[in-house]
Amino acid sequence: MESLVDIDYNSDDLCIYLYFLNQTVKEKNFKPYFYLNSSDKEKILNYLKDFEANELENNKENNKENNKENNKENSKKNSNFKTVNEPKEPLKMIESIDIVEKIVFDEKYKKKKLSKITVKYPTNVKTIREILMGFEKLYEYDIPFTKRYLIDNEIIPTTNWDFKNNLSINNKIPNLKAVSFDIEVYCEKEPSSKKDPIIMASFSSKDENLVISTKKFNHDKLEVVKDEKELIKRIIEVLSSYDVIYTYNGDNFDFPYLKGRAETFGLDLKLGKNGEKIKITKGGINSKSYIPGRVHIDLYPIARRLLSIARYRLENVTEELFGIKKVDVGHENIPKMWDSCDETLVEYSFQDAYYTRKIGEQFLPLEVMFSRVVNQSLFDINRMSSSQMVEYLLLKNSYKLGVVSPNKPSGNEYQKRIRSSYEGGYVKEPLKGIHEDIISMDFLSLYPSIIMSHNISPETINCDCCNFKEAEKVLGHTFCKKQTGIVPKTLMDLINRRKKIKEILKEKALKNEFDEEYKILDYEQKSIKVLANSHYGYLAFPMARWYSKDCAEVTTHLGRSYIQKTIEEAENFGFNVIYADTDGFYSKWNSKNGIISKEKLLEKTKEFLKTINDKLPGEMELEFEGHFKRGIFVTKKKYALIDENEKVTIKGLEVVRRDWSNISKKTQKNVLDELLKHGNIDSAKNIIQKTIDELKKGNVDKEDLLIHTQLTKRIEDYKTTAPHVEVAKKIAKAGNRINVGDVISYIITDGKNSISERAELIENAKSYDTNYYIENQILPPVIRIMEALSISKDELKNSKKQTTLHLFMK
Repeated sequence: MESLVDIDYNSDDLCIYLYFLNQTVKEKNFKPYFYLNSSDKEKILNYLKDFEANELENNKENNKENNKENNKENSKKNSNFKTVNEPKEPLKMIESIDIVEKIVFDEKYKKKKLSKITVKYPTNVKTIREILMGFEKLYEYDIPFTKRYLIDNEIIPTTNWDFKNNLSINNKIPNLKAVSFDIEVYCEKEPSSKKDPIIMASFSSKDENLVISTKKFNHDKLEVVKDEKELIKRIIEVLSSYDVIYTYNGDNFDFPYLKGRAETFGLDLKLGKNGEKIKITKGGINSKSYIPGRVHIDLYPIARRLLSIARYRLENVTEELFGIKKVDVGHENIPKMWDSCDETLVEYSFQDAYYTRKIGEQFLPLEVMFSRVVNQSLFDINRMSSSQMVEYLLLKNSYKLGVVSPNKPSGNEYQKRIRSSYEGGYVKEPLKGIHEDIISMDFLSLYPSIIMSHNISPETINCDCCNFKEAEKVLGHTFCKKQTGIVPKTLMDLINRRKKIKEILKEKALKNEFDEEYKILDYEQKSIKVLANSHYGYLAFPMARWYSKDCAEVTTHLGRSYIQKTIEEAENFGFNVIYADTDGFYSKWNSKNGIISKEKLLEKTKEFLKTINDKLPGEMELEFEGHFKRGIFVTKKKYALIDENEKVTIKGLEVVRRDWSNISKKTQKNVLDELLKHGNIDSAKNIIQKTIDELKKGNVDKEDLLIHTQLTKRIEDYKTTAPHVEVAKKIAKAGNRINVGDVISYIITDGKNSISERAELIENAKSYDTNYYIENQILPPVIRIMEALSISKDELKNSKKQTTLHLFMK
């Protein structure tokens, strides 16, 4: 038994390569295919014959003209040169045309006879598709060949394959030999693979940590080679002995750069399992660096998908996950550190690889589970958004059900979709101030449960097979009562699978069995939760095959309706709802109904939940989320709470947003801690005043003054200026590359020019504008909190009056 690591189409052997850990299996029998909305095989063949005849005739005429021109040009040289345009011969590309009966999604799940057009090679699909576009509607012509193979077969990536019984066994995470990889480049400005050399490469695996350099340094993990060419050869040698290669932005930098440098020395980057070359493809602003037979996992897109932090540099992710500040030298300092033989450069390179591996080990189990559930390769899963994963899950389930899937939208349809909008979730304005003894309740997977309970799916909306009463319409739409839709069915399968896993986890926890199986199952239930919660977003995703604005709109409408009705029920029961947002709410017992103990409050909550859940339809369920001893509610989506274990939860306030400086976030966090933990308003005021004093005295670390703002469009597309735009212009002027999506970090310096003009990179900031930071970074966030307690800005600065928390209790 072996684990399937990767899958690829080999154009030399004209077959699929299945890369297992210790062998490569060639699949020559599976052929590419698509469907044509016609069951008249003879008519299809005649259409192709006519096309072929016309093509042949046109090419004859074209070749005559070309040969005349060539003969004139080459007559003096007595040349026999001629140009021949090869005609398209579609009949030679077709393996078979079979009439099949399928359920057609686009036609409200009606069974129809279609033609299954099977061609010889993947490249033939495009040719035949273009020819038949004018004949009849086509389906499933744009599913990549290897992905099609995984959809159609029961081989699940990253699981063990029993060759004897031809069976995929879903068990432990395979023992994949993994290494992380990173390069350092010597360049003054923006690196260019045409001229700037690679000077170091670092690797980290469980068995070895290594930095290879073309120059000697005093470092215990260093290996020295004579020149860059030998360095590249060693990189190939090291990487070729591993199953998994972790990088951090290796798709866009390390591998494309390495390939460029290898070419300057006439070297082929043969990193594949069987000596295949690396394949680097460009799509939009990003590249994909694929190594046949090995799994290249770029951790940068995973970090952006799974983490919510201010910046996504390797240093930021390391600190977020492990609480460790790794060495950071700044790329602009690498040349002088290299020239001066500063060994910190080697340590920096080593830590790049070491923490990349640690991050990879953190994320790999979850990626493996996504791969198994969605049934696509680890390489592809790594680069998929949640919506794309949902799409492949739906494609897989449609195939099992014998359903022909809808096509992706055309350019015009896509533009139409992105211009449409609808109302989102319900948000209740909070009762501002501090509250105690707070109960949190929310709907268990609100949108998924609504989709399942109401059978919301693009093919079930406004069906022709059911008779509906007017009262059953939602926003003028109805949903089939007879046929379960593909979206709710897929969700039900996921939810039921997760429920079973959670039952096993609960049993194992009671027995204190936190073993390897427990960890694997926990990762699986987490991956399922992400996929289940992504189905609603997928319905509204403009590029989705199963897109339905009406379904998405009905889902949010029902969500608003359920939360509002539940709030009404809660208040009738005796609760006072403080705040509500989309799928849940915070409440406390209404004092008008008498003062009750915490134990009695929890008892009342349990009683209310049973009452409301008995009334909710289908899969919908309201559940107890938690009890908080105190909370501060500022405005919509801005609040903070503390539970019985002193754990503080902060939502929407500046402390959890990246576009505020550290000094702003630290001040707000300290104020919140003081109010929530100790209930001391005077101490909170003192924290603010002390911060202001430290700013005035110049006792603040420059790192804490950095403001982080993302570029949301190209520099030249900004019609008005802003601090981050001006800094981006300075970076670009210095010869460095700036991309849409980059986070620009800057300090507002002292001076008389506009704020935008006074924005500088940290290394260029010789001062800072004290007044700007007080008025724009310190006071605004804390004033929002203190004003919720009826304390004004003037009181914050000057009040001598002693205040206690209980004066402001609601």
